Amino acid sequence: MPFPKPQIIGTSNAMHKVQEITRKVSDTDLNVLVTGESGVGKELVARSLHYYSKKDRPFIKVNCAALPTELLESELFGYEKGAFTGADKPKIGKFELAQDGTIFLDEIGELPLYTQATLLQVLQDQRYYRIGGNKEVKAQARIVAATNINLDVELSSGNFRSDLYYRLSTISIHIPPLRERKEDIRPITENFIQRLRDQYKAEPLQLEPRLMNLFHEYHWPGNIRELENYIKRLTLLGNVDEIEEEIRYHLNKHNKPSVYHHSPGLPADKPEQADSEEGTEEEESFPSLKEVRDKAVHKAEKEIIERVLEETRWNRKETSRLLQISYRALLYKMKDLDINPPKSRRRQQVRAENSGTGKGS
Repeated sequence: MPFPKPQIIGTSNAMHKVQEITRKVSDTDLNVLVTGESGVGKELVARSLHYYSKKDRPFIKVNCAALPTELLESELFGYEKGAFTGADKPKIGKFELAQDGTIFLDEIGELPLYTQATLLQVLQDQRYYRIGGNKEVKAQARIVAATNINLDVELSSGNFRSDLYYRLSTISIHIPPLRERKEDIRPITENFIQRLRDQYKAEPLQLEPRLMNLFHEYHWPGNIRELENYIKRLTLLGNVDEIEEEIRYHLNKHNKPSVYHHSPGLPADKPEQADSEEGTEEEESFPSLKEVRDKAVHKAEKEIIERVLEETRWNRKETSRLLQISYRALLYKMKDLDINPPKSRRRQQVRAENSGTGKGS
């Protein structure tokens, strides 16, 4: 199956810079670190780097946040038969599968410290051993890493190794969020419409000017991935009114400082009196039932997640297990609900999550 040609869409100065750097370093073996919020298109840049240099060779993606900590090294480097309990046959790791192609290490900021040390050694020596093996394996793949975490903060808190950071970031590419480059919304939207029309054999989608205006007003917390989801829904369902209502709701929620509108100096629970001859009152602005429900759900979710995190001493993997959600879903919830560990917990958190896991298991 041929590797599809990726397209980095955008007319903003920021995206012109991303396109230029990607083009210049594509035909090299330099390691690249791609940073930016979730949904901005980091994997697209990684695939573009691969396409214009190694498209006939393997492209292997590893999501460092999706794999259990104790399995990361065996997934990356493989193992020999009998290396540990359950290893009844040898396994080739992702680095070996990538051969002399590209290995894309997504969510690199979630890599535990002991695996960071192993990866650093591989980058320095360009060779490694499978777990339980004594035969040297050459690491030939080019590494493209990506993260939505601020690695400067992780470096200063000791959660990410500076020597590994400098090895990975020979070339750094930052992709700004969509809200900072809204001139890219129209070309990205048109590209999605064309691609989805061909994919689903659908009628050409014509966006109303008022909806496109809403797209430009919206703050896009989910970035390009969120925009793509809206275009998919419009293409398949044609639910323009529903989409408009949804975006307006999010806009009001984003721009409104509180549930009730009131003037400074007046009690929040009393409507302002209009200064008129009739003595009429200004209409009090009440939240919709949907808004009340969403606020209640968010409040309840935040309280229970924070409570379980405290119980587990901010061990996120144990918290996700107790709450019966995936680790990645927990990270998304924490970001969405603005849940952050106290500074004193950040280093303890990494130690807690790595405790009890043996290297190479």
